[in-house]
Amino acid sequence: MRHLLLLFVLLTALQLSAQRVVVSEELPLRNDISYDVIGELKGRVLLFRNRTDKFEIQAFDENMRSSWSKEIELEKRQPSIIGVNSLRDSFTVIYHHRDKGNTIVRADHFDPSANKRQTLLLKDYGFTFFTPTFRLERSEDRSKVLIYHIDRSTFNVLVFDNASFTLLWEKSFQIDDFTDGVDVMHMLVSNDGEMFMVLEKDNVMSRREKHRFDLFVCSPASPSINQFAIFMEDKVTYDVKFIIDNLNHRFCGGGLYFERNIERAEGYFHLSLPRNDLLSHRLRFHPFDDSFVSDLEGKEIRQNRGLVEIGINNIVLRKDGGMLIFGEENRNSTRFSTNVPRMGFDNVSRNTIDYYYNDIFAISVHPDGEEHWKKVLYKKQYSQDDDGAYSSFFLFKTPSNLRLIFNDEIKFENTVSEYLIKGTGDNERHSLLSTELLKHRLRYRDAIQISGDKMVVPSERRGQLRVAKIIL
Repeated sequence: MRHLLLLFVLLTALQLSAQRVVVSEELPLRNDISYDVIGELKGRVLLFRNRTDKFEIQAFDENMRSSWSKEIELEKRQPSIIGVNSLRDSFTVIYHHRDKGNTIVRADHFDPSANKRQTLLLKDYGFTFFTPTFRLERSEDRSKVLIYHIDRSTFNVLVFDNASFTLLWEKSFQIDDFTDGVDVMHMLVSNDGEMFMVLEKDNVMSRREKHRFDLFVCSPASPSINQFAIFMEDKVTYDVKFIIDNLNHRFCGGGLYFERNIERAEGYFHLSLPRNDLLSHRLRFHPFDDSFVSDLEGKEIRQNRGLVEIGINNIVLRKDGGMLIFGEENRNSTRFSTNVPRMGFDNVSRNTIDYYYNDIFAISVHPDGEEHWKKVLYKKQYSQDDDGAYSSFFLFKTPSNLRLIFNDEIKFENTVSEYLIKGTGDNERHSLLSTELLKHRLRYRDAIQISGDKMVVPSERRGQLRVAKIIL
């Protein structure tokens, strides 16, 4: 028995030897409002900490030992962080603050040692009775940053060129039939600084013949807003994501739709528009076949009524202009539970939220919208009262394949697995590492890829943050 146990240990070590995991020491989160993993700059992994009384950069060396920490100074008048953007050898903190009732947006540029090199006033919006809610989008290469806020039906947009540290363009425009919080909106920015905004209109069963995507485009070369309507051919959108193909100069989307059953996705669609001729778009619909629905339902179906509780997670572009659409089964449910008496109270009750993140599906589509292949990748994740923070998966990209990395189970002692997917759809499942005795709770949904073989993953456990670097 001892020899068998030793053999098992040796085989496990060989299986996991290709991966190397280095983890930082614990950092207390008690006084942190939020944090952002900036990335790896000049051999140091940098962490931005938005604390209650200061802003701090924490640096880790190649072995994830704490190298230094530094407080950074922003505008003194109670700045609020909009976002942090990193380039290869620098990072920029974008924030807003009030000055005599005026709302001002700024960008501060820092070198890898967190020394401030320059600052830029992006926009003074003048007096505002309420502080706007700013939102931020980054281009694929992170060279352009789009910052916007909505005031009733007026969109206030500015695009910042982080590479040259200049304001590229700004514009305010109005859409009369827009209702913030009701109309679903998608906002993107290209590597060239073009804005693409999509509104989902009439996306209900009773008006499905009018359902369309309204696309608004603005570029640095033209101050005008160009508007296009893409009608969905009497189908209703179940879920959708959009992406800019900077290589092939196209605007693309992929999503799910239904025609009869409002609770089930009955198929998927592919949308592609040339950026130099947005009127000539391709839109293709593909109903789910019986075998695909059976694979995701986990049982033989008698009647194909579509799929419930699924959504689109990622779109990955192919070099030839095609795309891969990744989706996932997920749902949550609320239970009413009664705890044991405590602290002098009887029948203390609370709601418990259960989170389920299960099988993944991957669909490859050719540039003309024809289906190439589709696969179901099996997993099963369950957790309680954690907003699903440790569930789902991270999509790691390499030139030769894609790697979907996820926690096998949501618990302290856990194994981490991956699906290795090739361009042909062939895939393999591997065990990557074990967190047993390591006190990790890895949040793969918040991971970032820092090179072709390295990723950084935050790990939270009992109010303590650790940052793990995984070398694949």
